[in-house]
Amino acid sequence: MSTVQMPKFMKQMASIANESKVSSKTIKAKQAAKAKRAKQVSKERAELSKQQNKEQKELEKLQKIAQKETDKLAAIAKKEEAKALAKDAKAAEKQQAKDAKAAEKQQAKDAKAAEKQQAKDAKALEKQQAKQAKIDAKEAAKEEAKEAKEAEKQLAKQAKEIEKQQAFFAKAAEKALAKEAKVAEKALAKALAKEAKDAEKALAKEAKDAEKALAKEAKDAEKALAKEAKDAEKALAKEAKDAEKQLAKETASDREDLVNEIVQKLGGESTQNVVVA
Repeated sequence: MSTVQMPKFMKQMASIANESKVSSKTIKAKQAAKAKRAKQVSKERAELSKQQNKEQKELEKLQKIAQKETDKLAAIAKKEEAKALAKDAKAAEKQQAKDAKAAEKQQAKDAKAAEKQQAKDAKALEKQQAKQAKIDAKEAAKEEAKEAKEAEKQLAKQAKEIEKQQAFFAKAAEKALAKEAKVAEKALAKALAKEAKDAEKALAKEAKDAEKALAKEAKDAEKALAKEAKDAEKALAKEAKDAEKQLAKETASDREDLVNEIVQKLGGESTQNVVVA
């Protein structure tokens, strides 16, 4: 009986598990990159807000200076000059408000773009994971089919070996019977030649006894051959059953029908070989 080793598809499953670990690291790396990107966007927003505050303070400072100048010039300048200064201050304030609004709009645009990119990356990652899972499942199924085919080959090979042994034993038994018959025939012929003249009755009796002995030996040899064939058939059935049990443990339940079919086929071939022998 051959020793059944660990199936290759179990080694394949271990390899797939290791690859899954690498994939998990890649996912974590991508998530970390997304978090880093979000942090960078937040930092840029904070810097932009800080810049706006700074510009607002500068504007207020300029407004104070302008007001001071306006008050100073109001005493020595004409009314129109004071109006011009007020107009300039208002224009500067309007421009500042416009700049602040534009910065706020750009900030919202950047945030929306970052959110869109993050969703796109998540979708691409999910798609890649689904694709990898499909590839892994296909490879596992392919390896399992290969293992089943290999097991079927092994069972067929064992059946062929047993059939070969049965043929060898049958041929050896036939050869032994022929040799014994030839030896007995020679001895009988010699005895008949020696005692033909003196003991015709004794010769006839000896011939009859020899014939009975040959018949008995042939019958015994036939029984022995039938017993050997039956024992070989039982051994074949036991090996096939053991192989079926081992195969059932290593593979999924859906392969049970295939193994039963192989065992039945091997059982039918063994029965035919015994009948022919």
